[in-house]
Amino acid sequence: MRTTCHLNLVVLHDLEDVRAAVEEALAHADAAEAPGLRKALSLIEAAARSDEDLKIRWARQTLDRAGVAAGDTSTRTIRELRRAAPQLGLAEAVELVTLAAKH
Repeated sequence: MRTTCHLNLVVLHDLEDVRAAVEEALAHADAAEAPGLRKALSLIEAAARSDEDLKIRWARQTLDRAGVAAGDTSTRTIRELRRAAPQLGLAEAVELVTLAAKH
């Protein structure tokens, strides 16, 4: 029987304060400022990614710094992720390596 593994990683999104500040400025902007602030808001929205996307990006960046080729799913790859984040469990590291190899 196969069980679903859920990654127990916390992903921090630090765009909420920025988004709120731009929305507040847009609410009080004059006609000349509003287009630029709307564009900034759309850029913030585009930069906001899902937790899974951020986990995959972290894994790929970590593996790249370790000199591991994209798509490698060997034990060395898993070891490198766990070396970078010692609190990362084996099942979590395997899932991250698998996700990173697929994307």
